[in-house]
Amino acid sequence: MRARIDRWVYRTVAVCALLAGLAVHHNHTTRPCTPDLGAAGMCVSIPLES
Repeated sequence: MRARIDRWVYRTVAVCALLAGLAVHHNHTTRPCTPDLGAAGMCVSIPLES
């Protein structure tokens, strides 16, 4: 029974990691942070004044 649960957890984690990677790739290609710092649609604006 424990091995069965371990396999289920492993598969769930693997599927979630794959989906997260695909989401990051999609956001990176469709919403690049051209003037800002960041990637995958998670952009941080950098003020130009110092």
